[in-house]
Amino acid sequence: MHFKRKKSEGGFVYPNNYPTSFVFWVRLKFALKSMWRWVRVQTPVTKLLGYQYAPSRDLIEIDLTYLCNLRCNNCNRSSAQAPEARHINVSQIEQFVADSMAQNRHWRRIRILGGEPTLHPDFLRILEVLSKLKEVFPETAIEVVTNGYGVRVNSILDRIPEGVEVENSSKSENVQPGFGPFNMAPIDSWQYAFSDFRNGCDIAQSCGIGLTPQGYYPCAVAGGIDRVLGLERGRKSIPETDDDMRDLMDEACRLCGRFRDGHYVPEKLRTPLMEQQSSKSWVKIYQSWQDRPET
Repeated sequence: MHFKRKKSEGGFVYPNNYPTSFVFWVRLKFALKSMWRWVRVQTPVTKLLGYQYAPSRDLIEIDLTYLCNLRCNNCNRSSAQAPEARHINVSQIEQFVADSMAQNRHWRRIRILGGEPTLHPDFLRILEVLSKLKEVFPETAIEVVTNGYGVRVNSILDRIPEGVEVENSSKSENVQPGFGPFNMAPIDSWQYAFSDFRNGCDIAQSCGIGLTPQGYYPCAVAGGIDRVLGLERGRKSIPETDDDMRDLMDEACRLCGRFRDGHYVPEKLRTPLMEQQSSKSWVKIYQSWQDRPET
């Protein structure tokens, strides 16, 4: 399923085939945005204007597992580069629901991702727990994001209860030309030597904060980076509304290729990515991950 999300629901607002007209001017617009982004995240400009992005307070993405049956190149959860069957505990989901109710948190949207989320051994049980939150806040959208690949995944998708939305990308191979260069760390480029990585990017704002097996992060991508680093610095409960988790942004964003653009760039305006790309920091990180003793 591919669709243009309404702005009120949060998330990306461009359909897959955007732009269909005025391509030159749209390309110019995004080129100018890219230039401004580079200027905007420089430390002196950030000191003058403040941070560019702040995490959403009513959108959240929950990474159920880092296990994936497809393992695409340039995966921004490192499910291919550092594969691991690490799952979130059902108790974490139960605590999230309990805390949300206690704090009267009105989530506009809860997105369920991975890895491939349907491979979590308690996937349907987790949907059942989250449904309790929807009973209290019926306007909350619960959405499962799946690659739709394989018999097992599709058999589980068929059992998803009514009221849960499914975004199915229907992937069939691990080469995804539309993916971004996640593993091209800004810190490895002289162009970002004076950047303030606490600016974050629009993922935290348009997709929401992240809940992962390691805790809460300004975005779920940051949680995936923290997993591979082995730091497990995520917040252990829903962050307070005045906690933008800038310390976690500073740690993760310097390694995240998405920091470069900072904003979503439509797929038609990007160079197709046909192979895994990794800068020197990520080569070292993945090697260190491989050498780490199993626990």
